[in-house]
Amino acid sequence: MALLARDLVPAAAILMPAGFFLSAAGRRTEKPSRLILVLYLGAISLAVGVVALGIGLLAG
Repeated sequence: MALLARDLVPAAAILMPAGFFLSAAGRRTEKPSRLILVLYLGAISLAVGVVALGIGLLAG
């Protein structure tokens, strides 16, 4: 569990801002590009990492 939390939480810190800025990149962008999925991947990574951290703290 610790390895999962240790890897996923920092990955979310990279993926979420990257998804935000990459989805808005380009000329005359009126709506987010498909790279907005990187933002959602970061959010899922953060959620799973925090849940793993909580389980690890309660179990250990």
